[in-house]
Amino acid sequence: MELFDKNGCLTDEGLQALKAGGLDELGRLETAEHLAYCDKCMDRYTALLTADALETPPHSAHKAVMAAVWVRLMQNTWGRAAVAGVAAVLAFTMWRSGTVEQLLDFRQELRSWTQEASQSQTEEPAQLGRPVEDGRRPAEPKTLGRPVEDEEPKPQASFSKAVNDLLFGAHSPAAENNRDLPLTDQTK
Repeated sequence: MELFDKNGCLTDEGLQALKAGGLDELGRLETAEHLAYCDKCMDRYTALLTADALETPPHSAHKAVMAAVWVRLMQNTWGRAAVAGVAAVLAFTMWRSGTVEQLLDFRQELRSWTQEASQSQTEEPAQLGRPVEDGRRPAEPKTLGRPVEDEEPKPQASFSKAVNDLLFGAHSPAAENNRDLPLTDQTK
């Protein structure tokens, strides 16, 4: 029995043997690998397995489906026609009432305003970047104050004195006795 044909696909005999369980372990592995990537053979094998499982419906669904399609088609068609009709009526109303002419006149006025603005900008480019001269005197810089001068330099505190003050207090008798001792001798 040939499992594969000359194109590399499973033969009908091979599919029947797979369904019946008549293949050895190597044959089952080869067919499983082939079915993993060949959609054509997988469709044939699925149809072979489900041929007896498919049932015919008790009544046809053709009429119900076609009715739903027809309703949807008419809704889309009439909906689009309604939107187009409203747009046409709105355009005709605007044209008859003179709104379109007013918009065109406004556009011409706007064009004339922008031309005047652009002409005024082209006449005075030399004024850009220069200070304004309006006849006032320039302001004189004022002195805001004198720097603060210290009369005497403050004594600098040492780290060991600060630690002694923290450990023994600033004015305790033990602090006075231990003030000049190193920190390691003070803790004894």
